[in-house]
Amino acid sequence: MRFVSRSVRVIAVSAMALMTLVGAGRPSLAQSKTIKVAILGPFTGGAAFVGTEQLNFAKLAVADFEKASGIKVELVEVDTELDPAKAVTGVQKVVADADVVGIVGPAGSQEVEATSPILEEAGLVYVSPSATRTSLTEGSLKAFFRVVPRDDVQGPTDATYMVEQLGAKSVYIIDDQTSYSTGLADEVSKKLEELGVTVTRDSIKQGDSDFAAIVTKIKGAGADAVFMPFQLAAQAASIARTMKEQGVEAIAFGGDGVFATKDFITDAGGATEGAYVSNFAPDLRGVEAAKSVVEAYEKEYGPDFSSFGGPAYAATDVILEAIKSAMGSGEVTRASVLAAVAATNIESSVLGIPIAFDEKGDIKSASFFIFKVEGDKFVQVATSMAAEAMPEATPAN
Repeated sequence: MRFVSRSVRVIAVSAMALMTLVGAGRPSLAQSKTIKVAILGPFTGGAAFVGTEQLNFAKLAVADFEKASGIKVELVEVDTELDPAKAVTGVQKVVADADVVGIVGPAGSQEVEATSPILEEAGLVYVSPSATRTSLTEGSLKAFFRVVPRDDVQGPTDATYMVEQLGAKSVYIIDDQTSYSTGLADEVSKKLEELGVTVTRDSIKQGDSDFAAIVTKIKGAGADAVFMPFQLAAQAASIARTMKEQGVEAIAFGGDGVFATKDFITDAGGATEGAYVSNFAPDLRGVEAAKSVVEAYEKEYGPDFSSFGGPAYAATDVILEAIKSAMGSGEVTRASVLAAVAATNIESSVLGIPIAFDEKGDIKSASFFIFKVEGDKFVQVATSMAAEAMPEATPAN
């Protein structure tokens, strides 16, 4: 699905007429005003595949919630194009709308950094489905939460897998100079060095398209693996193609931003076969609790989706359940919804895990998953070890 370039729109999500719920243990809820939830994501631009999938799963979450609760919610779409400046502009408009009581997003860590001062001052809760930079929850943010684990879980997971499962003794790490990318690169580098691996660091920019020079350096370094924590999967695919052209046999390994079937697999022309990618969510097709959601998505949007949608559904659900909780105990305000999100205790989510947050706003159930490119798809090959188990990895010889 393609969206025209507009910064802010209101999407009318199919809903039941407002009614009083009875029976089946469902509470009676009275709705006296319009309730809005905003979603911030890159619906156009180089990372549109991420935002579009997140938006579509969020729409499903709203529809499911409305059907189950009778509470009508409007979803406000803010297209950031993964640009912090555009995210700030969009957030300013959202904050000015008093009917908005929560935000799904922002999608990118750099967008969270840019918009957090505005959202914190407004007391508007924001739950990201994909921002993983570790430092985001190491400061003073009170309204920020995320349903995905941090890069200090992803980094050790990726590093340990490269050493223990792929036998890497020399790794070339390339970041794209965004806060997400450098943060994950730092975490991977730190763990690799602890494991005795030779690490070489380099950088590109998101506008770059010619990678011949950097691949020549990869070849000269004799790297066993090339780690690319990019936000634009097409760039990782381009580097993989150039590696193949230059006869570089190092294994390509991407972070969660590279998890894009079209950009990293289909458009790579076979160059990424055998590559690895980590992601913060499992394949929903294998999660029993997600069965009905997957069926609804495939019916509405088709069979193709990656691992960005599940966390978006979960993040939306967190806010919607907080709205229901606030409505059941009093007035739905930004403050009451924020308090309810902080107290979230969802025993079974679409991700197949419970959702609750610690005092920093991080999800308590922290896991990452490793996928391998086989043919035209990503195949899940491993589930991350718990963060506390990372130091037990065997150093490279």
